[in-house]
Amino acid sequence: MKLITFLRNPRVENVLAAILIFISAVLIMANKEVIFEEEEQQQEVAVAKPKAKPVDQKQLKCLATNIFYEAGSEPEKGKQAVARVVMNRVNHGFAPNPCSVVYQVSTIMIPINNDPEIDEGHKKVKLCQFSWVCESDRRPLNVNDPRYKQSERIAYNVLAYDSYKDVVPSTVLFFHNLWVNPMWPYRKVAQIGNHIFYEKPKKKVQKQPQVLAKA
Repeated sequence: MKLITFLRNPRVENVLAAILIFISAVLIMANKEVIFEEEEQQQEVAVAKPKAKPVDQKQLKCLATNIFYEAGSEPEKGKQAVARVVMNRVNHGFAPNPCSVVYQVSTIMIPINNDPEIDEGHKKVKLCQFSWVCESDRRPLNVNDPRYKQSERIAYNVLAYDSYKDVVPSTVLFFHNLWVNPMWPYRKVAQIGNHIFYEKPKKKVQKQPQVLAKA
């Protein structure tokens, strides 16, 4: 009873009301600061992230499919590197777009018989820039596979934002699996996961000897 009587005292009520108002004001200010910080962080992210370029769905699928078949079981960085090799080839004039690079096929003529004394003619052999393109027994493409989803996301980031340029240099145009040794005359740049990445060595320009004119 004494406590109730004390709390009902007008002076006490005024003090308690003032304390509640103060606490409410502090909470409102703190909440505003949190909201302001979140908005500021969102603005910073929006400023830092460049505007996405339009992405052609056909090119997206070609690039994602190549990443999936070439590096489906590789770590994310390995997938990124494979994507950058395709774009490097586009930029170096191998073909005008990712689909043309991925499905680029050439043919060569090889002897039917390896014996040079027996000429049984020649046959055409397809050479694919990416081995899976020539493999008729490759596993079916499952677009619901998490590895494909990751490949598709990486492909989109490359096409929309030109991402992952720091993974391998723009000069890297070739790669192969650790299990093969094609004896390429290229310069090894990096090994990421089970792939080794190469660039062509720069050709040394031979200086022509100066010819002094006779007086």
